[in-house]
Amino acid sequence: MTTFAVDVPTSRANGVVLAIVLTGFVASTYGFGVYLFANLVVDMRRDLDFGYTTVGLITGGAQVGFLSFSFLTSYISRFVEGWKISLCSTAVTALALLGLCVSDSVLLSGMLLVLLGGCSASVYIPLAEIVAKNFPVDKRARTMGLISSGTSYGVFINGLLVSALTMHQGWRGIWLTAGLISVVLCVVAWILLRRTPQSVEPRVVSSNTESGAQKWLSRPLYLMWLVAFLNGLTLLPFQTYLAPFMRDELGISATTTGWVWSTIGAVGMAAGFLVGWIADRIGVRRALILCFASACLASACVYHFSDSGYFYLAGFLFALAFYPVFGLVPTYLGQIVDVSRLTQAFGIANVLIGLGGICGNFLGGVCKDLQGSFAPIYMIISLLLLVQLLVVATLPEQLRQR
Repeated sequence: MTTFAVDVPTSRANGVVLAIVLTGFVASTYGFGVYLFANLVVDMRRDLDFGYTTVGLITGGAQVGFLSFSFLTSYISRFVEGWKISLCSTAVTALALLGLCVSDSVLLSGMLLVLLGGCSASVYIPLAEIVAKNFPVDKRARTMGLISSGTSYGVFINGLLVSALTMHQGWRGIWLTAGLISVVLCVVAWILLRRTPQSVEPRVVSSNTESGAQKWLSRPLYLMWLVAFLNGLTLLPFQTYLAPFMRDELGISATTTGWVWSTIGAVGMAAGFLVGWIADRIGVRRALILCFASACLASACVYHFSDSGYFYLAGFLFALAFYPVFGLVPTYLGQIVDVSRLTQAFGIANVLIGLGGICGNFLGGVCKDLQGSFAPIYMIISLLLLVQLLVVATLPEQLRQR
């Protein structure tokens, strides 16, 4: 087995500001580019005159864009530095958001939304490489944890924009504001990221002599790719079917369901950084084990209990796992893969997460139709999360550079 310990040159960029900007990338591309449409679809349908079939086509197309850009980013990362891919993708996101504020065509709006779905992948995948080049080893997990929580911050800002601007500026004003915020992020990010080290020479600590593809393809990497697929297969359907299970099957009120979702969002805003901080002290592998244990307990609560109080507990436990996991996976990859291959490795992981999410959501719907209940879905999710925990437990502890 080969372990890479990367000597990171001292960056002139302010680490705190850079971490905030990268979190802003995720808040912009996911919070604005992926989730804002759901908040504005009612107003846009009224003005642009399209139906929910079109909404389904657009959201499905955005998922196709996500997978396509994941493949593309994984490939071009061999030739283009990660920070350039991420920055350019954020710039495209900003332009697409601005384009939506002036679009009067359903076709054009749909194309821009599919593009935004793709950019959410191409922005996020290179972030592991950027963090590896700009932050010391003992701060990477908390940094990636903060960045992975950017989605929850973006969704929170969405709520503020919709509440403040819908009555006065309309949906076009909200897209405009989101686009301008993204433009500012691009300018600040360019100032910081252009000073990212252009090359990083890895220090290789090896127990045996390896060559060619074996220098980055290893058993731990294959296992992490399996974990990435299982993440999509379990965590994404957990979210998808939680509200329908509570409201349609258990008859829990919309207000209570909304508060459970608010609990997930509020905990998620802090969970990424806090669990990352813990991972920097106890190791990423152990932190992943804790996350999967937490998510497994959350699924067990949903499966076994119908009282609304347990759903608050399930939401809390799920949020402790969901947001940090998507920061811990690339952090662990950075410990087993050379930085020159990190964006490619994480790109493949991202594709597998997307494929897992598609399979999980589809199979969850089939399970509901066949069994007449959402409960078996959460029993299966709980078992698969236990499998993930066992897989991660077999991974090696990584050599950590101090």
